[in-house]
Amino acid sequence: MHLLLKNKTKLIDVRAPIEFKDGALPDSINLPILLDDERAAVGKTYKNKGNESAIKKGHLIVNGKIKNKRVNQWLDFIEKFPEAQLYCARGGQRSEIAQLWLKEAGCDIKRISGGFKALRNTCLSILDQASNDDKKWIIISGRTGSAKTKLINLIDNSICLESLANHRGSAFGSFDTLQPTPINFENNLACDYLQQIGDVVYFEDESRTIGRLVIPEKFYNRMSNSKIVLIEEPIENRIQNIFDEYVNKQIEVKSLKVQSDKLREKLIKISKRLGDNNYKKVDKLIKSAFENNDEKIHLEWIEILLTTYYDKMYDYQLEKKIDRCEFSGNWESVKNYLINN
Repeated sequence: MHLLLKNKTKLIDVRAPIEFKDGALPDSINLPILLDDERAAVGKTYKNKGNESAIKKGHLIVNGKIKNKRVNQWLDFIEKFPEAQLYCARGGQRSEIAQLWLKEAGCDIKRISGGFKALRNTCLSILDQASNDDKKWIIISGRTGSAKTKLINLIDNSICLESLANHRGSAFGSFDTLQPTPINFENNLACDYLQQIGDVVYFEDESRTIGRLVIPEKFYNRMSNSKIVLIEEPIENRIQNIFDEYVNKQIEVKSLKVQSDKLREKLIKISKRLGDNNYKKVDKLIKSAFENNDEKIHLEWIEILLTTYYDKMYDYQLEKKIDRCEFSGNWESVKNYLINN
């Protein structure tokens, strides 16, 4: 199964959409043999009358044009990806029947023994083994606005946890699109880790919680004990980076009013830790900056947030891990260090 995931083999998931939504594999597509209501009906029959009656019920529901449509969907996908394999929840009757129907249509396809449960356990095993393998882990650290994510995305053999979590890891870090389910986050992390072929793997310094997702405990513990490289950027650069990422980029796709409201709503989350005076000041500046479309005012509220909240919080955390630092410098020098070492 490791090889199947490492090779990013395309997978046909024949489970019902509700099962797929809870968790799947990154290279899978949901082409169900039974839809949610159909699965519920078959399940009810199984509970009341047993397995044989449930199978008959399934064949009654999925026959004729419905059956042909679903088989053709599988065939179309296999034509694009001949190496594809299929699975159901536990490698049982749904994938067995799908495999049989495809064989009757002249197509042989491999079926994954143990189904999604086996694939899921493989992913959990990968994450567990990663916590004590022979690779060297390096954590890229630095104050808010140091462009850590930019560096992670630039260098090879790196895993961007924020991309996997679809969240930038702060009170202001959510996107309009939803975060993945915890199962999908863990599965994607495991598959990403399998792709790392070098002796060193790079991660961005994160808290264990990214939005509403949690980095697996053993995995995070290893991150917390790994060597760090520290980006030390002037505050002017960090302010500009924050403006570009959280304001300028968003203005391109949202109205000023919408963006202002979203930022002010997120500001409420840290209002107690900011203190009433700083909260009111920043809230007023955000509102004014967007109403006047004034970059200078934006830079002002960003600086207040950095100096009164984020930097203090980061400096407190840095004291606990500074002894693990193997290199520090500005963004460019850290980039060169990582590329050349």
